[in-house]
Formats: sequence, C-alpha cells, structure tokens
Amino acid sequence: MAERRDDLSKPRTTTDLPRRDFLRLSLGGAALLAGCGDDEIGDSASAGTSGSTGETTGGSGGASTSNGTSETSGGASESAGSTTGDGTSTGDPSTSGSSGDTSTTAVDTATSGTTTEGDTTTGDELCAGEVIAFDPEAIPLDDETFPLAVMAGEMKPTSIMVTVFIADGAPKTLRIWRKSQEDGFVELIHEAPMIPTPEGYAKLAVEGLCPGTWYYYGFFAGDPDAFTGRSIIGEVRTAIADDALETLTIAMTACNGSSLDWPALEVTADEYYDVFIHLGDMAYNDGAETLEEYRASWKKYLSVAGFKLAYARAGLYATWDDHEIDDNSNFDRETMDPQELQRRQNAMDAYFELVPIDAEGPSYRLWRSFRWGMTAEIIVLDCRYERRPSQKLYISALQMMFLKDRLLNSPCHFKIVMNSVPITNMPLPWDIAANDRWEGYPGQRKEVMDFITQNDITNVWFLSGDFHV
Repeated sequence: MAERRDDLSKPRTTTDLPRRDFLRLSLGGAALLAGCGDDEIGDSASAGTSGSTGETTGGSGGASTSNGTSETSGGASESAGSTTGDGTSTGDPSTSGSSGDTSTTAVDTATSGTTTEGDTTTGDELCAGEVIAFDPEAIPLDDETFPLAVMAGEMKPTSIMVTVFIADGAPKTLRIWRKSQEDGFVELIHEAPMIPTPEGYAKLAVEGLCPGTWYYYGFFAGDPDAFTGRSIIGEVRTAIADDALETLTIAMTACNGSSLDWPALEVTADEYYDVFIHLGDMAYNDGAETLEEYRASWKKYLSVAGFKLAYARAGLYATWDDHEIDDNSNFDRETMDPQELQRRQNAMDAYFELVPIDAEGPSYRLWRSFRWGMTAEIIVLDCRYERRPSQKLYISALQMMFLKDRLLNSPCHFKIVMNSVPITNMPLPWDIAANDRWEGYPGQRKEVMDFITQNDITNVWFLSGDFHV
C-alpha cells in the first residue's frame, strides 16, 4: 500500500510510483487483451446481435476504481459506506452520446495508463516546454488564499479547463509544467494570469497541450519572479490521441452526503487513475436559496481534504443529481414560479462557476462527451434538469438525439454513460420511487434499450449514482 499522503501542500511523490507502476505493468496488458480481444475495435456493430451492457453504481461518498475484471475498489466510507461497482450486467443495453468532442473510457478494463507521468503518446520532442529554474514545492502553501480544491476538467487531446477559488479576489498566476531531469528545474508548458470575478472565481481553458500527457498545474500568488504562496499542486492527463488504444483507469464516486471528511476519497487519492468521475450529489445544498447560500455550501464541501486530494490527482468529468439544487422532493422541474426559477438559477450559477465544465449561462447545457482514443467514449448525461414529467420525458428530445448519435457512431470500444440515477429496473426492496429514475419513464427507457439492441451496439456501460449502497 502506498503511504497515505496527508500533507496537502505536496504533489505526488516518488513514494507513490512503485505501487502505481506495479498496477500499470501487471494489469495493463491483461486487461487490454481481455477487454478488446473479443470483437473488432471501433466496429460497434460487429460483435454480435445483442448489446453488451453493464451498470456500475456509486454512492455514499466512497470512491471506486474500475479494473480489468469488472471489479471496483476503494476505501470504505466512514459516513455511509463505500461505493459499489461489481460490473455485473443489468440485462439492459446502454448507450452513450457526445457533443463535439467525444471521450472514451474502459470501465471493465482497469489498469493504470500505459504511459508514465510526464511521458506522452506523441513523443517528448513534440511536447517539450521551456526549462526554467522553478521549485513549486519550495513555495509555501497558502490555504487562506486558495482554501478549496483545485480542479481540471474538459480533458481533450490538446486542451483542458482549470478552475480555482481565490479568496482575496486578486489576480494570480497559473503555471502548467512537466518535471525536468534536473532538481530545481521544470519544463514550463504554459503560464497565464488567472483573473477572478469580484467574488473570487476563476476559470480558464488551456489549449496547445499534447495528447495522453500528464501535466502538473498550480496557482501562485505574488510576482512570477518571486512567488509568495501557492495552491495545492494538481495533476491532469490530457485525453489520448484519437487513433490511440490504451487502457484507462477511472475513479468514481457519488452522493457524498453531509457527514463530510469521506476518508475513502483520501484512500483513493493514493491509487493510480487517469480520470476522476463524479456522478452527482457532490454537495448537499438542500435548503439554500440565494446565490450566497449556495456558494457557502460549496465552500464547505470543497474545503474537505478528501476532495482536495482526489481532485488534485487527475482531471474531473462531472454530472449532477438533485442535491446540487435541492432534494428531489422539494423541487418542481416544470414550475413557473419566479422565486423557484431564481433559486434554480442561483444553484446553477454556483455550480458552473466552480466546476470545470465549459458551459455558458443562463441555460448551462451539461450533456456532452469526450473521447479517449479508440478505447472509450465518456458520455455525460443530464438526467435531472431536462425532465418534463407532464410530457413523460426523462431527458429532452435533443439530448436523446445526442445520446443515440454517440452510441451509434462512436468508434470506441467502450461507450461509458455517466448517468446520475440507475437505469436498472430495481428489484424489491429497492423498487421504490420509480419516478425518480429511468424506470418511471418507461417509454424513453425502452427507446434507449431498443436502439442499442436493434443496432447491435456492444460494450455500453452505465455508471450511476444516487442509490446509497
């Protein structure tokens, strides 16, 4: 077991590498052969007549990592239990969709990536930065200026998005770098000012990166020639090139609850993963109404060590569930009441100013997809806030078209659907509140299942949250 890293001021150290390398080398080849040896990679209609599907469920603040045997692992949460993901088939075919860029990930191919930190699928000579004298660990951690988790998201082959909360509201400096061969030096890849809103929120898209490459990033206070403080140092890997085929490790969680701490996330942070997925209910904002109240709730959650550690380990793909706005029973999605509409807008504004998702208000379209080479396409659905119960719509007609398009046309081996609530028809005694999930919208559920079956789409997986198991 790798040594637990309780010091938030330091990035991954070499003490983590033996375990991470062992996982990568021992499982990588076997998982890739097991996951991809039974059909033609990239040919979604070539491997049989019935869609190969499965569902993995996460809940209660634990974190799980997929592996090559369709098992998941993660430390048990001391609050409400660890997430589960046994990789068993639900009997339901599932699909995935993508808008613009699509992403792929191997849910039942679990191993660490096939490149070591700092390596790139395109070659070092194409991705080298400017070697400068810079020792980020020597700069004091300033958790008063940077009190929350730092996050990177929207990982594509050549770009990412970063977000940070800056408590003093003053401009800071973003640096992205790779390790150099010489101590006290780094390869500086990108430097840019981070100009926060008056309330302290800053978000920036970074272009010109290399596919499949691990980068370090951090936010710094003071003059670039003499920084006086810094945030936690984060790591992010860009998506692999469109024609690449590598194993992919995903850590996932959902439903963090209100007990905070979540030691399972701290344990997960000691493992190797390429991507962290959050399936909704990242913060329980029940009872909040004003923008200031939603912001205060988010600050409480994202100041917890578990989030700080886990989100600093890899980039984030996220969807939401009900508690980002309010408990489902207290929210009418078809309301026209001005006060309720304003509350919803406040919740959405607070979510998107913090989470690294490229979406513009006031409508904020959440659904999208991301490709990881030929390995997997990660399809992010919004299964909460486009519902129209009076029209029996679980997702909007436009989102359904997107989902079908990505399921049918994705060239990737795995189609991974990020789905905040299970699509499974739940057995007793869990067969309650069916109207809160796909099961309560049988027409659209059947439409998705039939589409997968009729088009012989294989290797579709739903990753789900909401149920606390």
